[in-house]
Amino acid sequence: MKEKLIKSYISHLSKDDIIMYAKKNNIILNDTEIDIIYNNIKNNTDELLSNPINVLNKYKNNLSSNTYNKLYELYTIYFSKLSH
Repeated sequence: MKEKLIKSYISHLSKDDIIMYAKKNNIILNDTEIDIIYNNIKNNTDELLSNPINVLNKYKNNLSSNTYNKLYELYTIYFSKLSH
């Protein structure tokens, strides 16, 4: 059930959604980072749902250390919530 809801949300996701979410979480993204995050969410949905940390680590060198660290922090927060 969760997976269907997430996939439905992702199908409607825009780059503006990513920018707004990042700003809400005090993350400043450059255009390249926006593209990387957006493209990976849209094109790697199944892998993100099964192993999100693997996808995040694949692009670690393409993101600023601040962006990577903040995304990792958000991952740990939300993963623990989804696991319950």
